[in-house]
Amino acid sequence: MLPSQPFRRLRVCLWLMPLVVWAAPRQELRAALQQAVERSMAGKPGAVVVAEVSTGRLLAQHRLELAATRLAAPGSAVKPFTLLALLTSGNAGRLVCERQLRLGARRLDCTHPQMTLPLEPASALAYSCNSYFARSALRLQPPELARAFERAGLASLTGWAAREAAGSIRTARSAEELQLQALGEDGIQVTPLGLLAAYRRLALLRAGSNPTLAPLFEGLEGAVAYGTAQLAQTAGLAVAGKTGTTAAPSRAWTHAWFAGYAPAAAPEIVLVVFLEQGAGGPGAAPVAGAIFEAYRRLRSAPREVAVRLYWLHPPAEMPPLDWKGPLEVKRQGGRLLLTVRMPLEEYVAGVLAGESSVFTSQEALKAMAVAARTYALGHLGRHRSEGFDFCDTTHCQDLRLAALNNRFRAIAEATEGELLWYQGSPAATYYHQHCGGTTEAARNLWPEIRAPYLRQQTDTFCIATGRGDWHSQVLKEDLLRALGTSLLEVLRRTPSGRVAELRAGGKPISAPAFEQALGRALGFELVRSSRFEIIDRGDRLVFQGYGFGHGVGLCQTGAQQRGAQGHSYRQILEFYYPGTVLGVSAQGFTWAQVSGERVELASTRAREDQSLVALADRLLKEAESRAGFPLTFRPRLKVYPSVAAFRDSTGEPGWVAASTLGHTIRLQPLPVLRSTGTLESTLLHEMLHLLIESRAHPSLPSWFREGLALYLTNAQGPKRPDEARLRALLDRHGRAAVMDWLVRGLPP
Repeated sequence: MLPSQPFRRLRVCLWLMPLVVWAAPRQELRAALQQAVERSMAGKPGAVVVAEVSTGRLLAQHRLELAATRLAAPGSAVKPFTLLALLTSGNAGRLVCERQLRLGARRLDCTHPQMTLPLEPASALAYSCNSYFARSALRLQPPELARAFERAGLASLTGWAAREAAGSIRTARSAEELQLQALGEDGIQVTPLGLLAAYRRLALLRAGSNPTLAPLFEGLEGAVAYGTAQLAQTAGLAVAGKTGTTAAPSRAWTHAWFAGYAPAAAPEIVLVVFLEQGAGGPGAAPVAGAIFEAYRRLRSAPREVAVRLYWLHPPAEMPPLDWKGPLEVKRQGGRLLLTVRMPLEEYVAGVLAGESSVFTSQEALKAMAVAARTYALGHLGRHRSEGFDFCDTTHCQDLRLAALNNRFRAIAEATEGELLWYQGSPAATYYHQHCGGTTEAARNLWPEIRAPYLRQQTDTFCIATGRGDWHSQVLKEDLLRALGTSLLEVLRRTPSGRVAELRAGGKPISAPAFEQALGRALGFELVRSSRFEIIDRGDRLVFQGYGFGHGVGLCQTGAQQRGAQGHSYRQILEFYYPGTVLGVSAQGFTWAQVSGERVELASTRAREDQSLVALADRLLKEAESRAGFPLTFRPRLKVYPSVAAFRDSTGEPGWVAASTLGHTIRLQPLPVLRSTGTLESTLLHEMLHLLIESRAHPSLPSWFREGLALYLTNAQGPKRPDEARLRALLDRHGRAAVMDWLVRGLPP
């Protein structure tokens, strides 16, 4: 076992990969999902498409060309969007299922269990009640439902395939047509890609907090938990989704659909299964379940990180170490240096053992796990100049491997990989033991930290069991030794009542600097927080205060009380870090839109980045001139606020300057591109990619597309392999032939 407290002096260094922290490398994720897709679709006619929710990037597919061009009625897979229209218009209510339903010559009786009580919207969706949706649809006007389907993106091109068909939505001309359209039986046709894009929008809405839409998401989760899509379940991963079955045009057989996402509460992947023949529940849902199971297995795979333990005592004083796994031991300057490898979540569990060992609330512990994990990744390398990244004291996070047990491991596993994000980067998740009833705004202690979510707010839960009163005293002769003076008085307080500045011997000193100086000399337990008064007792000063810690961010006492009162860890985090977003990949961006003559710009810092619009307009014209044909759509530029945010949102490595997906060019921060002198060439290259992809034949290999973009971007200078190969074709056949092949495909 690791030694107990008297021997514990550790220094920890974590070597981490990009900040999609739960995930295996993206190539491994793609490979695992693709293998599951191919295995589950073996011998089945149809298509499957899987995408990442946060980025919209396709992760796996089976017969993409079919997914992009096959139009079919979605059946009950469209009911979530019917319910969305009912909820947003205020027309969703309770209805008793009438079981039998005839619409013209169509018989669409309900097949779910008999219900005697009125159905709520959520349970109606979970059971896919035709009676409920057909009758509720009459509360909507035909144009209203058609517009709702259009806004959902059911008829839009997605940009996921070079050749793609758009769905169709017809405005109903009668009540009967309106009801059939609400059931997905008539008046609407979608492609699997179109349905995927629409369900991705639902998954993104799920990350919000609109209470109006709660029945929609409850119904999608219920469909998998107890409704028509139960065969999509996988143990250990909550799934939300909907099945659909609709007759083929000939009525000789039925098509089968499943569309959904996982994890249900914080969606990461979204998928659509389309079977040319079959029923949604027994046919498409098991295919989805196999894919979700592959994702669950990969998601729960252990991730190893390196941990450096640095002991200050000479080896003779060290008790035996009982450590399972690789261990490196060496002397360094008379000290013993140990390096081990452990999963990141083991580190998080060790921090819980050190920082939250007295917690009784599971939800409060989960909130602490997320805060500790986010803090670690946000402060990686804090001690790099000293040869390690983290110390084991409260200066970083209190790591106690000796106290680690299965309880803390289970909490880390339950929140595995989850971080708090703000503007696409890990939030500054400071925490403390007791705020005394009011948290502190970070800017009052650390003006350099720009974190509006670390604000002052009243926390009544913290003081439910008392203010955390404390007092201590310091002899003036000890104070003189620590500060060079025995004269001390409060000069200024923060709005929350904490000491902001003191006068020590006639000179001002900030409260954090005072606490550090006093703590290093006489012990940090003397001043437990900056909420104190100073009383002069002649030969000593008495400090009387309450609370424990700096007061910024999560109050552990308040979190414990909130958890005990039934608050979820999400609610706890929302209170202490308002404005942040919980997720496993970069989230929390606040995008502003700027329009140019030909382009649209999305940026988190529109004022700083708006100069890009004029440049992009000019480079688009230049790209069109070089390609010899115009772009037929309005491109969108998306500038990420940091390299990490770009990397985590796009899945590209940090050395890639930009990438294009559909109609959107995604760029690293402009200062980064300007500093390397690559902004104009990068943007021109991506504009040319947009032009090339807008006309490229689906059969064209990637080397041809990339080589043509490189050739048109830079006619001079060293040639890359793709460009050299393309130039060989140009030299042999001429530009006119090569540009014709762009549209028609390469000859045999």
